[in-house]
Amino acid sequence: MNEIILLLVLLVFFLSLLSFNLIKKLYAIKKDLKKTLFQKELYSNIFRRLPSEVILLEGNQILELNRRALENLGTNPSLSGLKERLKKMGKYYDIIEVPLENDYKILYFKDSTERESLKEAYQVALSYLSHELKTPVAIASGYLENLGKLLESKNMDSEVQETFEKVNLAFRNLEKLLRKLFSSIEYLAKDIKFAKEPFNLREAIEEAIFWVSPLAEEKKVSFEYQIAEEITLYGSLKLFIQCLFNLIENAVKASPEGNRVIIKAYYLTSDKIFISIRDFGPGVLPEKLPFLGKPFFKLSEGEGMGLGLFIAKRIVEAHQGELIFRLPEGGGLEINIILPIERD
Repeated sequence: MNEIILLLVLLVFFLSLLSFNLIKKLYAIKKDLKKTLFQKELYSNIFRRLPSEVILLEGNQILELNRRALENLGTNPSLSGLKERLKKMGKYYDIIEVPLENDYKILYFKDSTERESLKEAYQVALSYLSHELKTPVAIASGYLENLGKLLESKNMDSEVQETFEKVNLAFRNLEKLLRKLFSSIEYLAKDIKFAKEPFNLREAIEEAIFWVSPLAEEKKVSFEYQIAEEITLYGSLKLFIQCLFNLIENAVKASPEGNRVIIKAYYLTSDKIFISIRDFGPGVLPEKLPFLGKPFFKLSEGEGMGLGLFIAKRIVEAHQGELIFRLPEGGGLEINIILPIERD
């Protein structure tokens, strides 16, 4: 009898303990559910109130649009017709895709209308400037040439002749700078377009080094390079050689006399290649690093208009690549190019 009572007491105790644990678990589940619902509501409110157009997708199906998207894109836009609809609205957007789990993704519409408008105004202004300057420069050049011949025939004294030579030299330098600006206008204002062709990267690098060699020999700067043999790129060989020439020439100019420039090129992944050009010059201040590759920003005072790195950056971007500037340990500047590999 006592054993039965003891068993009943133990059973009641275990049932009570089980009930307590169950209640505790249920409370924890309720708490987690409440927290999850709160987070969901919070995220939903943030999603709805974002100041730019945002769309939530599952696969290619639109699940939800935030308030701004509903106002500007309508209540039932089709994914395929979105870009056409935006074009008809007279607005430009960069559409950024953010992948999520389980085939969900977010489309974020970044309004670039003002940027595109400024770009168009920039193109018109530069084209107008080029057109308006070319004619008077050509006329002035002709007059200076005739004046030089006239002074020579009149046997003018040395002081007059010397003054003319100074004026002529100053004008020729101005003409040279303007010619550089005119040739750079397509990089400053226009999209770079070209027919794609396969070319060997090693051969392109060697061609660029060949053209920089006279400057390198003058400064006694040597080249060290590690370049994979068979890397084929698709793009414009002519433009890419120009890009490499600009970068390597800058590296040689920045190098102290008797120093070296290191060039590397290899497969970064199965679908990307990596190119590195590194000098051991003074480099730049860390706060100046973001300005590299901007038009008219110069690393140092002297010749040039500060367009070399900018043109190289534009050419790399036209090849769907990325140009990155970094300050390596040991000083100098390293320029990295990451490019996609297109296959047949």
